[in-house]
Amino acid sequence: MNVMTPPHAATVGPAPAPATPARRPLRRSISAELIKLTRRRVVVGTAVAVTVIAVGGTAIGIAAAEPATTAVRQPDRAISIATLEQAGGGTALFAQTVGFMSAFLTAVLVATVAAEFTRGTFRTMLLQQPHRGRVLAGKVAALVGVMGAAAAMGEVVSWLTSRLLASSQGIDPAAWTTLAGVTAGLEDLGRALLFLTGTAVFATMVGVLARSVPIGVGAALVWLGPIENIIGDGWDPAARWFPGLLLRAVISPGSTGVTTGRALVTLAAYAAVAVTITAYALRRRDVTS
Repeated sequence: MNVMTPPHAATVGPAPAPATPARRPLRRSISAELIKLTRRRVVVGTAVAVTVIAVGGTAIGIAAAEPATTAVRQPDRAISIATLEQAGGGTALFAQTVGFMSAFLTAVLVATVAAEFTRGTFRTMLLQQPHRGRVLAGKVAALVGVMGAAAAMGEVVSWLTSRLLASSQGIDPAAWTTLAGVTAGLEDLGRALLFLTGTAVFATMVGVLARSVPIGVGAALVWLGPIENIIGDGWDPAARWFPGLLLRAVISPGSTGVTTGRALVTLAAYAAVAVTITAYALRRRDVTS
């Protein structure tokens, strides 16, 4: 007598662990923003702008280099030949150019965030991803990533421009290709990334609170321009407490009398406050446009 035996069940291995719910929507938000930021027209326009700024800023800095003995970088003064002949001289003008563009970068970032509310696109994005914080975090993360890539490209272009023009101004670039020169270049890039990240955090807070491009950009420029510079010139403690001056200490060490370590600690505390305020404003305020 034949007995039918049930087929053996296929051996099923352990199911793959699902992606963490908090990370998957954040990745989607970053990917969605990168789709806009990596379009060919945007990439080409960004590359052209970075090249023009890097070449122009470096050429002007090389031409204006002063035969001074000081090697302290200051964003509001011409860099010295002594500084350019050091190991980090090949990227010194790149860091100085980034410092000069502080107000411009802040205005662009504030406008980028505020425009999402003005045009109603933030509300549209919430239809796909209802978590407001993750939508905004993904947008800012993508922006910082793209700016970081642009900064790396700008540093390379600036170094090449400096190398081509150095001999015409009597600058000896021998130290730029040493190990110390490479280390200094990586340090300058790291400082630029910290500078861009800090600028993005504070610009995001202003953009979310203002929700208007003219108001947000105007408020940011008033603070970075007249308030910080005028008060900072007449009040010595301003360099230790004003965020714009602290960011200047990061991108241009020694220019404000505040060490990089102290500036980063204070900026980290400010960033925590800015993130808290931004998250509260996003959660409590209605998105109607």
